[in-house]
Amino acid sequence: MTKEGATMEMQTRIEAARAYVEALRTGDRDAAQAAAPHLAEDIVVQVGKRKFEGNKEALRRITGTWPSTGIYRKGSWGDPWVDGSDLKVSGQMGPVGNGLAQVNLTFGFSESDQINRVEQENLNAQVLFEGDTLPDFVRARVNHALANETPLCVSYVDEEGRPHLSLRGSTQVFSDTQISIWVRTTGGGLADAVAKNPSMCLLYRENPTRSTFTFAGKAHVDSTDEVRRKVFENAPEVEQNHETWTSGVALIIDLEQVDGASPEGRVRMRRS
Repeated sequence: MTKEGATMEMQTRIEAARAYVEALRTGDRDAAQAAAPHLAEDIVVQVGKRKFEGNKEALRRITGTWPSTGIYRKGSWGDPWVDGSDLKVSGQMGPVGNGLAQVNLTFGFSESDQINRVEQENLNAQVLFEGDTLPDFVRARVNHALANETPLCVSYVDEEGRPHLSLRGSTQVFSDTQISIWVRTTGGGLADAVAKNPSMCLLYRENPTRSTFTFAGKAHVDSTDEVRRKVFENAPEVEQNHETWTSGVALIIDLEQVDGASPEGRVRMRRS
């Protein structure tokens, strides 16, 4: 093959790799149709331990919105580069919670310059924090939840066995193993419910970064002046300005389990 022919062949392959990445990255159906002619009939796509064979299945995998498409869209993807007879592309993903940090793609080609092999390596660089106390990055997420417009959702069961959900802007970390809530009124609702059903769950979710944390534990009301004042004063200013010092109570949740992830890391906390 002449040098000019080799150059044209490589350019065709580069265009094929770019078309595949564009479809994978965006989930756009027009982009997938543009990539379709570049896929060989016998293409094999390997994503980790999963294998997808054939043109139809490979095309389906780069068409529409998949669980990681939102992460791919926010990634920074490089240009294809040559590695022997293959082409490679790497994408650095934006900071997310339970998601990918980097995607590496390797493309193989047929004699007709169609993609006949894709190897996709997904890397997650987040550190897993395991232990029996709350790591600092989880504490920060909880303490700034209201200011971040991501107040925690709290679930509990009342005295008659009925489940309830509510957003609690006063939720704060009380200690390495406890979360506190300033409950504005003592009569009925959450404050009375935990006397009979102390088990509670809380959910933190921030969509832009896919940060999610779940908390489970047992709650009790603490009526001591020291704890009441600490819980009240730890609450965000706007919560304090509801002026419920007289009518409110301090609720303390002894955590038993915390799971989740944010761009700062993953957590798996267990306490018996």
